[in-house]
Amino acid sequence: MLKPLYLEQKSDTPAIKLEPGGQLSITGRSLPENAEQFYRPILEWIERYRDQEANAETRLTIELEYFNSSSVKQILTLLLVLEELHRQPGKQVQIVWSYNQDDELMEMKGREMESIVDLPFVMEAFSL
Repeated sequence: MLKPLYLEQKSDTPAIKLEPGGQLSITGRSLPENAEQFYRPILEWIERYRDQEANAETRLTIELEYFNSSSVKQILTLLLVLEELHRQPGKQVQIVWSYNQDDELMEMKGREMESIVDLPFVMEAFSL
């Protein structure tokens, strides 16, 4: 049985919430010194979820204030695994890209990611 994975937000890493019920989220800032090491357990969890216990519907909410270039690669890798899940019969994945309405750069980054993967994206602007 897949257990939830929760990681607390720190000054350089986002809060991670991965639940077997299909609710996944990445929130905060992603500037880890070693992004591959930070994201490895997250990627492994999502791969197990995809291969063993994925719900019919999965929703990943990404609400990042900032992320560095090494984090982009890791987040894209996560999205590609979810794209594989989305292609499975009876499985639906939705990505919610949540960004501050005044942050054009984060909106643009979300649209770039949307253009790379074949997943439904919902762009959600919020105000502070």
